[in-house]
Amino acid sequence: MLEPIKRYLDGLEFDFVRYRYIAGPFSAVMMVIAWAVFIVVGPNWGIDFTGGTEIHLQFSEPTQIAEVRTALRAMELSDDAVQAVNGADSGEFVIRIQDASFGMEELETEMETALAETFGKDWVEGMSASAEVSARFVVDYTGDPKPHQEVARELRPRFDGLTANPGKTTTQVILQVPGLSERIKDRIAVSLGDKEFSVLSTDAVGPKVGGELRRQGFISIAATLGLVLLYVAFRFDIGFAPGAVLALAHDVSLTVGIFVLAGLEFNLPMIGALLTIVGYSLNDTIVIYDRIRENRDRYRRNDLPSLINVSISETITRTVATSITTLLAITMFLAIGGPVIRNFALAMFFGIVFGTYSTVFVASPMILVMEDLKPYLSKLVATDATPSGPSGEDGDAPTGPLTESEKRRRERADAEQRPSA
Repeated sequence: MLEPIKRYLDGLEFDFVRYRYIAGPFSAVMMVIAWAVFIVVGPNWGIDFTGGTEIHLQFSEPTQIAEVRTALRAMELSDDAVQAVNGADSGEFVIRIQDASFGMEELETEMETALAETFGKDWVEGMSASAEVSARFVVDYTGDPKPHQEVARELRPRFDGLTANPGKTTTQVILQVPGLSERIKDRIAVSLGDKEFSVLSTDAVGPKVGGELRRQGFISIAATLGLVLLYVAFRFDIGFAPGAVLALAHDVSLTVGIFVLAGLEFNLPMIGALLTIVGYSLNDTIVIYDRIRENRDRYRRNDLPSLINVSISETITRTVATSITTLLAITMFLAIGGPVIRNFALAMFFGIVFGTYSTVFVASPMILVMEDLKPYLSKLVATDATPSGPSGEDGDAPTGPLTESEKRRRERADAEQRPSA
């Protein structure tokens, strides 16, 4: 069944490079649109990046999502903060509270009351509160300095797990109350009334941690593209590197743009998916680049556009087979993988499609663009030193020292072209 397709691809002779004047502008416009959507509309950040609490509940009796949404409205939360998982009849729901300070007002009031009743109404001079994974209170008080251990010991009966640390002054103490997520669960239980449920998992991220994760995620993608630029420049030629990086940026940009337009959650697994897309697309690009270099050494008299077309045609069977096989696996993740891995799989699906396209119609034709720009770039970096040694009639004289691998390749190419005795 697949043999005719393989024979067709093996014998395919198609002028891929010819369409670079259509594919190039089209890809550039799509990238601009994707980043415009990212800036104007903005992604749907998950709690990994915004901070907040995610609680996975399972009800012991059939419960409709409308009932949970009604309870959330009573808590002054958005309707879309709840999502049914594992089917509508499973009784399982994930509630995402992206306000990291949710529940802090009540806890702050409890803390003020506890301090006033324990140490006196005039003891607290000032107090500031902040919400990370735990609630943090910086308390300035009047009167004689108290050891922070004593303050913790007095308040611990009211707040389980409370810890105290000395502040910047002798009359300042820093209090931390863990389990803010536990208080959120209690509020959900009150809002749901007599509905019994169990908590399967809880995930809490503070706003400072979320902001740092978002910054590090983008830095990791940018650093990866920079390292790819260096790798391709050293592995092949500096003229190959911009095409590879541009193709990877194209794949990442379009995948991000689709996620923003669809309103899908942008979280840490999404960053992992983007980095995986970079690796997959780079592998495809390297295969074709390696064949272009081999053919350039073997057929020195061929013009570069024809050589690129031949190289793509020789590797197209491998490219299509790899892409289809990977897409089949990703489709299974989408079908039966569940909500936890669904966004990751969806990003990979789009990334593979875009990566296959960009390898053929973005990365490879960019070699021609760089060849056209070489004379102008040479003028910019020209020095008084002139290269020594004669140039071949085909203009293929090396412009710098050759690596041992490159020398061996050229020797093999010369041996193949030398007429047999």
